[in-house]
Amino acid sequence: MTETNVLQWIAVNEMMDDEYRHLVVADALSYYPKASPELNKFALDILKKTIHMNGFRSFQSIPPHIAKMQVIKEFKINDQLATAIICLWAEKQHEIIETLSNAAREANIPIPETWDWHEARLGFVQGEDTPDFDKLATTLAAQKTKPESDHYLLAALWLSNSLFVE
Repeated sequence: MTETNVLQWIAVNEMMDDEYRHLVVADALSYYPKASPELNKFALDILKKTIHMNGFRSFQSIPPHIAKMQVIKEFKINDQLATAIICLWAEKQHEIIETLSNAAREANIPIPETWDWHEARLGFVQGEDTPDFDKLATTLAAQKTKPESDHYLLAALWLSNSLFVE
C-alpha cells in the first residue's frame, strides 16, 4: 500500500461551509459537559487555553452563545481546538459513525471494532486514499438531507485513518 497523507483536523475547514461549521461547533460545545471524562478533560483543557474574552475569568464563565462565536473563529486557525471540537462532535454523533462503520464492515471494508477519539484525534485521510469507503459514505450521505448528509461525510473522515492503523 502506498504512503497515506494524514491531515490534521484543522484541514477539515476546507471541506465545510460556514453553516455546517457553526453546527459542528454548536454540537461540540453543547456536548462537552456530557462527554466521557477523559474527552471532557482533553477538550476543556484546550478550550481554557484557547478561548479568552475580556470580562470573563475562564472559558466556563463565558455565555455559550458568545463563546461559540470565538470558538468558530479559533476552529479555523487552531489545530488543537479543531481537534477537540471534532472529537466532541464525533462522540456526540456516535450513532451515525456506528451506522457508517457497520455499513463499511458489511461491504468488507475493514473498519476496526473500536475507534475512538484517542486514535482519531491524530487526523484524517482524504477520500482518494480510501476510494471504496469514500464511495460508500458518499452513497449513504446522498440518501440523507442536510445536515445529516454532512454528518455522514464528516463521519467518513473521522473513520478514514482507521483503515491504515494496525
